[in-house]
Amino acid sequence: MKKSFVPIFAGLLLAILVGGYWYLNFSNDNSRLATGQKIKFVVRQGMTTTDIATMLHKLKLVNTPESFRMAAKIRGLDSSLQAGEYEIITGMSNKDIVEVLSKGQVRYEVFTVPEGFTINKIAAKLEKEGLGKADKFKEASKNYTPYPYMETTNPDIIYKAEGFAFPSTYYLNEGTDEKDILAMMVQEFNRNLSQEMKEAAEKEKLNIREFVTMASLVEAEAVFPAERPLIAGVFLKRLSIYMPIQSDTTIQYILGDQKEEITIADTKIDSPYNTYQNPGLPPGPIGSPGLASLQAVAKPTETELLYFVADKQGHHQFTKTYQEHLRKIEEIHGPQ
Repeated sequence: MKKSFVPIFAGLLLAILVGGYWYLNFSNDNSRLATGQKIKFVVRQGMTTTDIATMLHKLKLVNTPESFRMAAKIRGLDSSLQAGEYEIITGMSNKDIVEVLSKGQVRYEVFTVPEGFTINKIAAKLEKEGLGKADKFKEASKNYTPYPYMETTNPDIIYKAEGFAFPSTYYLNEGTDEKDILAMMVQEFNRNLSQEMKEAAEKEKLNIREFVTMASLVEAEAVFPAERPLIAGVFLKRLSIYMPIQSDTTIQYILGDQKEEITIADTKIDSPYNTYQNPGLPPGPIGSPGLASLQAVAKPTETELLYFVADKQGHHQFTKTYQEHLRKIEEIHGPQ
């Protein structure tokens, strides 16, 4: 009889663990409440975690009081929330709000990194918003490789952190310097690098750096989310048959600025990042891919299509042969 209870107990324990994981990770997200507003509130001496959770829910800063209390409890911070006057931006996760309140972090700065941004663009945005110096951020990015998969000896890579500064919104304490900001972004990338992505990379015979490089190409090419898996499928198909990737996005990366139209002369630029002139992937990522692009490379659309061209709205027209590709170009852009 006792033995028969073992599998039942194990099943219940597993269900509790899975349920707790789901509740923490999926209820933790308050993004649907995001309006861009900063809400001021006061945590008074003697307020319990339940009091604070109820107040945050009424202010529409958290989805449910229960999810906030669980986030605080699981992190062991439910008795460490400090009194003070706070200002929280709507949409922050329960985890982030708990961190702010546990540190008594009354003041902070918000810094958002868009998908596809390069190290140079992140650095320029950081300086423009008065949060750091561009040259210091770029210098920190040159050799920052806290995870083994970021390591490279390729001399053509200027910033080893390129592609690994995850696009997201960050909440910065006063005094956070450029190295700390970069570390936050790279840590966020590592948190988003799933086991599924690692297994997909291995299946495609790519290391993690190559996997991220492919995702950065997809990020730069895709305008509409639904097209990401097919774009990834086309690039991976080309790679598998040793066909040059020939992506205009790599030319844009070489040029440094977004050019409205790439010319034949541009495709002949002598650079290891030129995927018209060099087979295979470029030496490294050409920007920071978002989660959707990383997932697209992990789950690409299997296809025999080899070509695509964007129409004037940014939608891509996919074809199998070069002749079909030329006809599509003429349909969209007129005789060449």
